[in-house]
Amino acid sequence: MGAVEKRLGRRVADQRKRAGLTQAELAERIGVTTETVSRLERGAVVPSLARLEEVALALGAELSDLFRVADRESQKDRAMTRLLAVVRRGSAADIEAVADVAERILGHFRR
Repeated sequence: MGAVEKRLGRRVADQRKRAGLTQAELAERIGVTTETVSRLERGAVVPSLARLEEVALALGAELSDLFRVADRESQKDRAMTRLLAVVRRGSAADIEAVADVAERILGHFRR
């Protein structure tokens, strides 16, 4: 496969690791074999959009997150991805609370 498939596979692997899942755990969540997940992460196969949506949901991510592939991700990009992965696990009220705290903290530093 080509470079795009490999970058998509690396992105899935990165998201899976951030979610704290093994390939076997992700495979179980989406109803495929561990080898299928391995092949996806290596860029050896390109799943359908429907399957990618299942992968994203199993990882607690949005489908669009899997397509945010860049040759080089900045430290800020990695931090934002990590923050989004953590926040998505919470309820709407939890997310609002985190946003309020972040605004207060960042506002404090800007003064």
